Amino acid sequence: MAVFTKEKLQLPVGGALLPAGARWSALAWQLGALAAGAVLGAGQVYGGAAPFGLAWVAACPPVYLWAAGVGALAGSLVFQPLGLALKLAGALAAAVAGRWLGGGRPRTALLAGGGTLVGVQALDVLLAGGILDPAQCAAVLSTVLLAAALGWGFVHFPAREPRGACLWLAVGVACLQRFAAGPLAPGLAVAAAAGLCAALAGTLAQAAVLSIAVAAALTAASPSLCYAALAVALGSLAAACLFPGERWRCTGVFAAGCTAGALAAPDAAGVLPLAVGGGLGVCAALALPADWLRAVFPPPAPPVQAQGMTSAARRLASVADTLSDIADTVNAVCARQMPPKGETFDFVVEHTARAVCQSCTRRNRCWVRGYATAMDGLYQLKPKLEAAGRVEVEDLPGQLSVCIHPSDLCTAANHGYALWRSRRQTRARAATLRAALTEQYSALAGALAQLSARLGQAGLPDARRAEKAAQLFAGLGLDALECSATQDLAGRLTVAVTLDRTKFSDEELAALTEELSRLCRRDLALPEVTHCRTVTMLSFGERPLFEAEFGAASRPARGQSVSGDALEQFCDPGGRAQVLLCDGMGTGRPAAVDGQMAAKLTGQLLRAGFAAESAARLVNVALGLKNAGQESGATLDLLTVDLYSGRAGLFKAGAAPSFLVRGGVPHRLESPSLPMGVVDSLVGRSSTFALDAGDWVALVSDGALADGSDWLMQQLQLCAQLGHTPQQAADAVAEAAARRAGEKQDDITVAVLRLAKRPNGPHAAA
Repeated sequence: MAVFTKEKLQLPVGGALLPAGARWSALAWQLGALAAGAVLGAGQVYGGAAPFGLAWVAACPPVYLWAAGVGALAGSLVFQPLGLALKLAGALAAAVAGRWLGGGRPRTALLAGGGTLVGVQALDVLLAGGILDPAQCAAVLSTVLLAAALGWGFVHFPAREPRGACLWLAVGVACLQRFAAGPLAPGLAVAAAAGLCAALAGTLAQAAVLSIAVAAALTAASPSLCYAALAVALGSLAAACLFPGERWRCTGVFAAGCTAGALAAPDAAGVLPLAVGGGLGVCAALALPADWLRAVFPPPAPPVQAQGMTSAARRLASVADTLSDIADTVNAVCARQMPPKGETFDFVVEHTARAVCQSCTRRNRCWVRGYATAMDGLYQLKPKLEAAGRVEVEDLPGQLSVCIHPSDLCTAANHGYALWRSRRQTRARAATLRAALTEQYSALAGALAQLSARLGQAGLPDARRAEKAAQLFAGLGLDALECSATQDLAGRLTVAVTLDRTKFSDEELAALTEELSRLCRRDLALPEVTHCRTVTMLSFGERPLFEAEFGAASRPARGQSVSGDALEQFCDPGGRAQVLLCDGMGTGRPAAVDGQMAAKLTGQLLRAGFAAESAARLVNVALGLKNAGQESGATLDLLTVDLYSGRAGLFKAGAAPSFLVRGGVPHRLESPSLPMGVVDSLVGRSSTFALDAGDWVALVSDGALADGSDWLMQQLQLCAQLGHTPQQAADAVAEAAARRAGEKQDDITVAVLRLAKRPNGPHAAA
């Protein structure tokens, strides 16, 4: 892929420095500059102004200065009136000399040439005895002003851009009219060909702008052909409106439009130039290959479906409300349900009575006359069953001493108790799963509601920048499947491009970013690249105001090879710095499993766009199901910093205190809460604060605070005063914490973030 640079290509003139093929190429370019100067020097507009040659000398690449000057001088002397030609000759000579001596700056050439032309006109007036010729003065002043305007346009609108191509085409139409001969009007032929090409391959807007520009240039150069300019513009617009892109129908409508415009001709003879010029233009347009037309008129960027984004936001909000209602309904129904049969010890009593007493001959004696005694005796078995899980004959209480089947009674009671315990475990497991399900519904509902709010505030589409991005990729041979540019409510620009699956190197991404930043007039960061099956998606965002510097240090507990703490530090695609610290309860491998699982899941959810609380709730469900009632879990310490504004959020779930260092003075940040995976519903604590360049935030695990927090604050203050980097500060705090803990050393992890002001980029917004 090509690497973009802002410098113009300059070819040395010395043939000895170039190989043979390059010498011929350089000579051809010099001859082209000479011919362009001759054509532009000959051009003239209504009122006698001839600004084109002077503008070309001022704006051409420096390597072609002498060829352009000689061509413009020759064209002026041959085609302009003698008096104006001599004045233009002096102005052109001054412009060439001024630009050559002034380092090639166009402004110097315009000042020298324009000043010389005005001075020569003033001298002419003095020599004529102070008698003013209004026509000559108006022509000279118009030439100077138009030359300055066209020179500025040539410099700022290169021919490779649509605006520059339109400007050069209009200038060419005006200048070619000086070479008209009889019914042949070259400028009219070029205008007709350009209008039909725009109708065949361009959009309606492109055809309209191009038709108006060439019609105005043709009218300015040849006022007598204003009816022809009107006819060409009418034919181009009609063809672009009725049959855009259809080759023969478009040509037919163009011819019909030109015929209708011919009705404005002053006489029958005036139709002949329109017929000749229009016919030549149609033939030239039809002779051009379709590939050439697509190169000149690349396909526009697909329109941004703002209405679709709003609809998607509404649908996400509806889904979030539905999931929340489902969770509430499931909880309400389960709370109102009566405990199902078999959930109390009555199940064991009934099972035993059915299995032993229902066929016993003494059933009436035990369950009619001695009902209270039998029930009391069976309930006396509950403590023994809960303690040992079974009862023997010798464990039967006195109330059951009259039973004539003691062995069968014990067997039935043991079997009934086993069934009852199984039912209780099943119900407890179902309750756990129900709680996890409803908690997931609630967490997902909250996350979808947040995503819906973001989509609803996605900002306004920027069609102009989207079209520029699409043209950039089309020029590289990578037609964009989708291309959009949007500005959010804060004015930040995001450009998203979807292409056929393509692999980019780091150098190519850097070059793309630089060129797109120049086109959009914004300082864009390197894109986020996502490969999905057959497509590649590039997302360019503006560089944030701040940048985050990270530091981290970790020490495992004494006697352990693996730390139970897990740490992640990264910047997500939304321009936020994330510091995530999870401390698994306990030490060693079991704690490491919980900590790593919590950190990995939370990091993935944060990268996907979930907010801290929603991500923590989902991870809490996962840890709760994994632990299944065991005494384990993990703390969560999450710092989120918006690098565009410096706004920071700290979310804690059972985590140790954190520390903010501002102006070299540390401050303690803490929010008491429970770890994840301990209770069904996570109860975390959030706090927000503002950060500025130079501020530090330190997150630590509880192992670093075994000896309190006062010494740690002093250590952070010392590191700030010594100018330590975040990594040096993290290493110093972790090493000091390990020394202070001694034999009681637990897992120690220290993470430090420092906010720094990002240097201004080369493409700051205009």
